[in-house]
Amino acid sequence: MDHTCEHCGASIVGNAYRVTSDEAGVTLLDMVVCSLCFEEAKRLHLHAETIDAETIDIRSKQPSDRNPGSTGSDLVFN
Repeated sequence: MDHTCEHCGASIVGNAYRVTSDEAGVTLLDMVVCSLCFEEAKRLHLHAETIDAETIDIRSKQPSDRNPGSTGSDLVFN
């Protein structure tokens, strides 16, 4: 299955990573990203972890499912 980084749009080759951020119990960011975006997220001190892309369907959650009112395009790291 071809997976796409939810931040930069590149194909995910190898490991996939989940980057999350929340404040006061409200999820502000929950994205599946490639290794380059994972490194950038770590540099920015966001919570980032490796996920098993073979057993988790990373496309099962669309940005609007995670954060109602969000299109996903308004989420940026920089």
